[in-house]
Amino acid sequence: MRLAVLADIHGNLPALEAVLEDLRHYEPDGILVAGDLVGGGPQPNESVRRLRSVSRWIIRGNSDSGLLRYAAGDAPKVWRTHHQFSILRWTYRTVDPDTLAFLKGLPEQCVVEAPGTDPIRVVHGSPCHPSASIFPDKDPASLDLALAQVCEPVLVCGHTHIPWQVEQGGRLALNPGAVSAPLDGAVGAQYALLTWQGDRWQAEHRAARYDMGRLRAALRETGLLDEGGALMRAVLLGMETGRNTGEDFLTHAYGLAAKAGFEDCDAVPDEIWEQAAATFDWEEASHGN
Repeated sequence: MRLAVLADIHGNLPALEAVLEDLRHYEPDGILVAGDLVGGGPQPNESVRRLRSVSRWIIRGNSDSGLLRYAAGDAPKVWRTHHQFSILRWTYRTVDPDTLAFLKGLPEQCVVEAPGTDPIRVVHGSPCHPSASIFPDKDPASLDLALAQVCEPVLVCGHTHIPWQVEQGGRLALNPGAVSAPLDGAVGAQYALLTWQGDRWQAEHRAARYDMGRLRAALRETGLLDEGGALMRAVLLGMETGRNTGEDFLTHAYGLAAKAGFEDCDAVPDEIWEQAAATFDWEEASHGN
């Protein structure tokens, strides 16, 4: 028995197709998808349709839930007005009703039980919340807390875009990394394989290269690169370098907002956002590691 584990696709169809092509060499018995199907990529509908065609174990991530909040009119007002949330607004206008309905019907967690194997708990961020993060190296307590909240021998999560696996107390915890925009210095599309060997699951991390030029072209042709502005530019740089350039830009923008007296703001004011775009060190960000 072999299962593929994917997370954080974010509407990046070229990256997803590269992973699925790489998987042809391994012929998995199933594919688990640990959330964030859309958000930040130019082909959300196509990516969701492709995932639906290959997987029956799919959960919702925080980006998917954020889109649903926006669609339901339950989002903060700034999501509809500020430059900071232009990628979300583009995604909302682009997704079709079928994609939106599918995302709405997804659970936030699931348990995969393949015959003759140990069950696998699949979450996005952590068992306590889709937006929570597990960092076994720098915050071991985050993993301890997550494992304490589930009873299954295997825990799969995503969200951080950083691949890792840990065996602890006879249990396995795994993050496959990100199909779109890994943040561990790698460039490409990451996933993992879980193989049942004897009496336990064994994990293997994999990565596939994909045509970054095809992604750039789709970002331009769909208008997302232009409408997404500085943040989309920073996210694309992250895909090209393996760095968390999107977070770096947000940190820069919020720092400028704090200096201007907006420390407790829900979003960066547009005039500060434009200042951040003009003063961010784009050259340094483009160099990668």
